[in-house]
Amino acid sequence: MTQVLGALALSLSLCAEPAPVRPGAASPALADSVGKCQASVKLLQERLQARLAEALSAGGPAAAALVCRDEAPAIAARISREQGVAVGRTSDRLRNPANAPPAWAAAAVRAARGQRVAAVGEAVFDLGDRVGLLRPIAAGAPCLACHGPAASMAPEVRTALSKAYPSDQANGYSAGELRGFFWAVARK
Repeated sequence: MTQVLGALALSLSLCAEPAPVRPGAASPALADSVGKCQASVKLLQERLQARLAEALSAGGPAAAALVCRDEAPAIAARISREQGVAVGRTSDRLRNPANAPPAWAAAAVRAARGQRVAAVGEAVFDLGDRVGLLRPIAAGAPCLACHGPAASMAPEVRTALSKAYPSDQANGYSAGELRGFFWAVARK
């Protein structure tokens, strides 16, 4: 992880974008904001996973894909309002163009492309009057029904994805691969 953060810091410094640090290495002045970001991302992850598990149980992977499209943005918006912290999901391989990385995170998201999730840790960004956080999302076994290789997807899943996401790029992942990030931004 140190090598990944070092490479990210170097590439970001060349682009004059904020350099990431591990949460424990962030300035103590950022601790409250980092904690708010972490708590908000945890809520998003828990609520989305719970809703996806319900959809998988009730209607299988095709139903879960529709939860990501139709409900995940509303879940993120609700948490943002409740917590006063903007939250969302992103990836370098988008399924939904509305999930493009925030400007402050774009270089870090690109730099982590193709990594195993174990090699990429949480990263904190000092954004001046705000703090940003990226938390990696692993491609787990349940995720692969919709995010794995297209050839291994059930026909109804491929059909649902092609209808819901005509420009889908978020497939072809293997278990343990970095699938994307949860992100959060809080005021200092």
